[in-house]
Amino acid sequence: MRELRGAYFDGASSRKQPALLRWSASSLTVLPDEGERVSVDLTQLRLESPLPGTPARMSWGEGQSFVSFDVEGLLRMRRDLSLDQGWAARLERNMSAVLAAAVLCVALLAVIAVWGVPTLAARMAHFVPAESSDQLAEVLLAQLEPIMEPSALAQTRQRELARYFTSHEDDSDIRLEFRGVDGLGPNAFTLSATTMAFTDELVSLADRDEELLAVYFHELGHARLKHVEQRLLSASAWLLMFGLMTGDFGVVGDTLLSAALLGPAMSPYSRKMEREADAYAIDRLLEAGISPQYFISIMEKLEFSTRFIQLSSEADSSGESSTSSLDSEEISTLVNRDRDKEFAELVLENISSHPPTPERIAYARSRMAEFE
Repeated sequence: MRELRGAYFDGASSRKQPALLRWSASSLTVLPDEGERVSVDLTQLRLESPLPGTPARMSWGEGQSFVSFDVEGLLRMRRDLSLDQGWAARLERNMSAVLAAAVLCVALLAVIAVWGVPTLAARMAHFVPAESSDQLAEVLLAQLEPIMEPSALAQTRQRELARYFTSHEDDSDIRLEFRGVDGLGPNAFTLSATTMAFTDELVSLADRDEELLAVYFHELGHARLKHVEQRLLSASAWLLMFGLMTGDFGVVGDTLLSAALLGPAMSPYSRKMEREADAYAIDRLLEAGISPQYFISIMEKLEFSTRFIQLSSEADSSGESSTSSLDSEEISTLVNRDRDKEFAELVLENISSHPPTPERIAYARSRMAEFE
């Protein structure tokens, strides 16, 4: 006859009763310190496999259970009564197996993140109806309203550009918005497969409409390939997975309405998506008989504009109103200080999602021979 100490729960209340568990080769009995002994029906006995450092529990009948920190004692009882642990229980107590399973789970999640979810989202995005894309664009425009202003471009100029863009498009189903956006500078962005926006600053930056057409084709690539919808579906899939793993679908719902909607529109595209959009733009320029040089020139102007804004910001933070008030030596100092950050920028480029401008320009130049 063997025995071990623990706590008995009778299933009728949550009160814990100190008790002794006693067993022989064919019987099992619980002896509470206070109260009558309880015979356990071995055919109803359920043994939970404890993790290391946690108490072991056995239950039977209608909610009755016995808990003990003497895990080895309960395992000894299991062996004496010829109760099979099962392969799952043996694995749970094998620390090497637990660690291997944890590594496997992390690796599986990484594979799903890098290949699974993006691939599935890319396929599913093409089944998103145009009506849903329109609704997505409206939601995003509403979210961006605090930083957007009505365009200062004349209506005639807006219509002129819209006609010029659509004249190079077989299926002109894209809604084009012109807006002033506080702090964004010269830029264009795709809101969905049916809507894109140009800032007034971008229109002012371009010297030729062909440069704006190059940007339009780039954004059209994002729209036709449904990149915004892909990112929305990817974000939604991850949030739903998070909900399934944690059981907290309330957080998932709130996040879907905020980050999953606004994030895909304003966060950077992946390098792969940007390269796809660049390739689409160059293809369309060549089809229209327009030189990729216009793509190169607008990229260079955008890069220069970005650098100028950065230098102006640094000058403002040092107490100067703008770069126009700096002499040549001061400007040279700012530029050289910026170049001193090249290594850090190289690291940043490798972890950022947007391809560096020189890489994009080099790609466009590699396609110049197709025009000539």
